[in-house]
Amino acid sequence: MAANQLKDLAERSRKVANAIIKQDIPPIERNLEQIEKQSRKLADKVIKPGEEPERKAPYFLANIGIDGDRLSQEVKSINVLGAFEPRELLPDTDVEKFIEHKHQQTISSIIKDGHTQTINDYNSYFDRCLIHDWDRTKRRVFEELGQHIPTSTSSDSDLFSTPGSSRSRFQTPLRGTTTSGSFIGSSTPRSSYVTAGERKVTFRSESTLPLNQRHLVYFDVVSKLNHYRLSKLEYGVINEFTNAAKKINVEYVKKLVQCWQSLVSIIGENNVIEGRFTRNPLKERHYARAYMAPVSSPENKELYKTLLNGAKRYLEESYRSYSSDYVNSFRNEALLGGQPSVSNTARAILRAIHRPNGGIPIDNLQMADNIPIWGHIYILLRQGHYQDALQVAQSYKNNFSKQDQTFITYFTKFITNNNSLPLDDRQKLVTEIKQWPPLPQLYDPYKCLLYQIVAQMEELPQKPQTGNISPTFEDFMWQHLMCVREINIESEPVSGILSLERFQKKVRDLGPAHFNHNGKDPIQYFRVLLLTLQFERAIFYLFHEYTEDAVHFAIALAYYGLLRVPDSAEAMALIVDEEESRPKLNFNTIIYQYVRMLANDNAPNTAFQYLILLYLYGRRDSDSGLHQIEMCHYYVRQLVYDTEAFAELVGDVRNREGQIKKYMSLMYIDNEKEFNEIIVSALARQCVEDGKFKAAQSLYELTESYEEIILLLNKMLAEYIWVSVRGVTMQPETAQEFNPQEIKKVLHEYKTNQITMSLPVDRIQTCEKLLGLVDFIEMYKMQNYENALNVIPFDNYNIDIFSFEKDITIIKQKAAAIEVFDDQLKKCLEELLLITMRCLHSRYQQLKDQTSRWSPGPSNKYMEDTSVLSEKAKNLVTFAGYIKHSVLSTDIFQKLNELEVSMR
Repeated sequence: MAANQLKDLAERSRKVANAIIKQDIPPIERNLEQIEKQSRKLADKVIKPGEEPERKAPYFLANIGIDGDRLSQEVKSINVLGAFEPRELLPDTDVEKFIEHKHQQTISSIIKDGHTQTINDYNSYFDRCLIHDWDRTKRRVFEELGQHIPTSTSSDSDLFSTPGSSRSRFQTPLRGTTTSGSFIGSSTPRSSYVTAGERKVTFRSESTLPLNQRHLVYFDVVSKLNHYRLSKLEYGVINEFTNAAKKINVEYVKKLVQCWQSLVSIIGENNVIEGRFTRNPLKERHYARAYMAPVSSPENKELYKTLLNGAKRYLEESYRSYSSDYVNSFRNEALLGGQPSVSNTARAILRAIHRPNGGIPIDNLQMADNIPIWGHIYILLRQGHYQDALQVAQSYKNNFSKQDQTFITYFTKFITNNNSLPLDDRQKLVTEIKQWPPLPQLYDPYKCLLYQIVAQMEELPQKPQTGNISPTFEDFMWQHLMCVREINIESEPVSGILSLERFQKKVRDLGPAHFNHNGKDPIQYFRVLLLTLQFERAIFYLFHEYTEDAVHFAIALAYYGLLRVPDSAEAMALIVDEEESRPKLNFNTIIYQYVRMLANDNAPNTAFQYLILLYLYGRRDSDSGLHQIEMCHYYVRQLVYDTEAFAELVGDVRNREGQIKKYMSLMYIDNEKEFNEIIVSALARQCVEDGKFKAAQSLYELTESYEEIILLLNKMLAEYIWVSVRGVTMQPETAQEFNPQEIKKVLHEYKTNQITMSLPVDRIQTCEKLLGLVDFIEMYKMQNYENALNVIPFDNYNIDIFSFEKDITIIKQKAAAIEVFDDQLKKCLEELLLITMRCLHSRYQQLKDQTSRWSPGPSNKYMEDTSVLSEKAKNLVTFAGYIKHSVLSTDIFQKLNELEVSMR
């Protein structure tokens, strides 16, 4: 049996060997003698104890600079036994060792976790910075894209009356998320909320189009609005926009006027004549507090109820107007008398609707005296005559079936309870309706509509066909608004209730295409959003279709506080959906992009009138409000700077009050001192930074900051000297800024008017020195060395920069004084020294040439003049030696020395 096992083992070994050996390589077969011979050869190669190994390896390593013997000794000296010692097992009873072990493990774990956390924090911070920078970049790109105006656009009809194409003057940013951060402005007088250097906006526009009729009509209303705000008077802005819209010559003007009229009714801007309220005025930001309040707050609920009633009132008024026109179209069939009552008018409407020829058939209609009784009640209710509808319903009580007798009770409670049934009564009525047979074709459609409205159900379970008697968009909206019911979560089940939020979502789900029949009425969906109180989404939609109209609708809503805006004034997206039911619209972006179009050379004041509307969202009692105020200040400054309308908007010496100063109170600027600090001085500093010196000078003169003007003149002269010495060619507009002759006139005028008496003496002296240097450089350029050297003593020009005296004390003092020079003047100090030395050398050569040409021998005067020049050159080199190397280079000093040596 053992033999069989050995055979099996040998067989398996062969199979394993066959599996391992590749088929393409033949196996090597050896007998026992060959194996023994090979084994002996291998044994001979092993080093025996006491034998020295071959020394070939050390020689080989020595050829490449490696000491093999030393490395071997170092390796042998390493004791690795401790590294592999087994850990000592801790007894269970050794508490001290256990605690020590846990302590070491805790420290090791903390270090490891800290290392991991540091890496994660770094990666997270890096990602945040990257995303933040990318968001800022996208914002700048979107704002630049927003400036685009098609070059082929030239008329109102091209811009606004062709639906379905790109009508907007602006490319609207895509929906996104808010980004936090500080808004940026350069030359900010106070660095509390607006951080300089992070963001830059511009109002420079590529648009060369003149203001068209639409601009002018709307601007007239905006200008009056700001005037009334300034006078602290209420202004019926929506009524005025409505009247203005009637003057606009566009195809869709009727639809546009309807949108304005609907907003008048929704907001309740009644009793307005030529912009003035005759009674019950609405103040600026009238609804802001309630509109921004939480959804569950009583004031917010009451506001939405008021606005909904206004929307229904508009639909009822428009239906009364439509009914009157409809009856007049079918007078013979309507049979309306001379002075009809409300009830008789409703009967006339029904006769016209159900006329024998071309009218709606009266199948399934319950009739009385050839009038549909349910239709009579419905028409009165549709027109907004609620009490008349109740009286007519009570008069038809005997005509109702036994099943419908309870309708009078429910309808009475519905009318007397402000168009809403009490909870118990509604539940009872809903139960009754659900028990109706599922035969929709048998029901009176007017009756179904009335039951649906009184029960405030989104639709009846039987789903009767009512489209033929309520076919219009207005009928659809009114019916659903009448069915909207406030939800009391504690007492009412949410299912089966048509809440305002649910109806708003239904409208959004239907989308613009549902209301824009055949693509001919894109503005209809805007009116739908207004009537469902989705103001932010309405403006967002219209901004894509008719930008200019959207801007002014947004202004009207913002004036009454009916637009929610992002908490961050720097939010990038045009609309922010933080909460689906309460989105926020970027009012700043809408106004900013529109102003960019207006901000050309012809309309800076127009643009300013729109910019100050951004202050509607400014508040001093919150960080976001203060941020908004300072951002608006920055926008105004940037508008003035980019349009260069300094005199018109800020003012000048001749006309001290510009347009901005008139509206200080609307800009949260309390007095003239704040105005000068926030607007004028900040603008002046920005002009100085960007090289607009003349504009800066006029701004400083406006605030009587004459010391700043002198500093500015000194900076201008230093710039001029630097440019002249370096030989830089100036552009014509830059050359106009650097005009030393005008600076001389200004300084002379200040001295004449004794303005310089109140200014620091050193500032005036610096200005005089720089003017003297300018004269010196100009004479040197004309090679008028003799007159240039007359300037160098500096007695008449009070320059006194370089030292030509032998007194070492004076030389050291003047060399040390260079440290306080203007930076621009320091930069050209080397060239000034070199020019001065060249001037001395050139004058020296002139005198030398004149003497050798005309005189047989040197005269005493020549000797005196050349001696003085040589002495000045020597003292100048000595002075240069005391100047620090950071100001004067070794090469320049060597050139000065060479010129001085040649004059000996």
